[in-house]
Amino acid sequence: MTVNDTGFSGLVCTHWGHWRELQMQPIARLALAPGQVRLRIAHAGVGFAVSLFVAGTYQRKPPLPFTPGTEASGVVLEVAPDVRHVRPGDRVVAALDWGAFAQEAVTTADTVYPVPTGLSLAHAAAMPITYGTTWSALAWRGQLQAGETLLVHGAGGALGMAAVQIGRLIGARVIATASTAEKREAALAQGAAHALSSDSDALAAAVKAIAPQGVDVVFDPVGGDLFDASLRCVAPGARLLVIGFTGGRAASVPTNLALVKNVAVIGFNYGYYIGWGLTDERARYAAAVQTVVGRALAAVAEGAMPPPRIQRMPFAQWEAAIDTVMSRRSVGKVILDIAPDLDVARPEESN
Repeated sequence: MTVNDTGFSGLVCTHWGHWRELQMQPIARLALAPGQVRLRIAHAGVGFAVSLFVAGTYQRKPPLPFTPGTEASGVVLEVAPDVRHVRPGDRVVAALDWGAFAQEAVTTADTVYPVPTGLSLAHAAAMPITYGTTWSALAWRGQLQAGETLLVHGAGGALGMAAVQIGRLIGARVIATASTAEKREAALAQGAAHALSSDSDALAAAVKAIAPQGVDVVFDPVGGDLFDASLRCVAPGARLLVIGFTGGRAASVPTNLALVKNVAVIGFNYGYYIGWGLTDERARYAAAVQTVVGRALAAVAEGAMPPPRIQRMPFAQWEAAIDTVMSRRSVGKVILDIAPDLDVARPEESN
């Protein structure tokens, strides 16, 4: 399969500002460097961090101009001579530094993962960072075990919903929190044993009514008041995973409480393992991350986990798609359909 040099189209950030200032523009096609893969993008995942990238306030600052978007699925167009695990024509999903909101993208081969038969590219686009983050956080850092109790905040969003699914797969009892009845119902459908309001004032009493001894692991992508409330819900020896701060405030840890209850507050930055800005770290963890993402993809393809809950929108409606995420109206993962015709022979999608 050959690639010409006529270029393609995508969303471009030309200056730091609001995400609504993105523009659809032609993009020049660049030559592949060693260790890289060129993709024809079928679908791209929309995440909360897009607003931070475009504002220039994310921990990684792309060089201007750039195309946002960090999760994409599609078909391999071209590989560098040193790339062996994928080849042109393969169905794949990728975690990108940036560049997913376009018809094509070039990315490191280490963060490109084959999509197994039985999994649609639309569902796969929701998984490389979201499920990679969740699985590695729970297994590597949280050391979640079968029979333990897991408390998941933000369970109506993409990360939280993935944590519900993976926690259930590991064999934990999952207690989910979410802000609306619709999101709580969705969390229950994905495997949560209980779904509670995200009201921080009522959280401790509600959790203790279910788990009188407290929870063993907390998965928290929200932060703020919910983090504070979580400290009142944990069992002795619990692990509290700090994943993000979509609630808008990074909480402070009362170390006296951590001491008395033997609680471990554990930060988790998935970017460290996939080498965002750290080429040496990417190489160091590439095999482990390939295994984690491969297990997640296979679990869905084989029916061990339900497919991600997705909300698909055409590429032309990118503004509405991002707004749905920014306003927290989304349930599960918002997916941009960039070239959905590439998703041939996909299984029936029930969500």
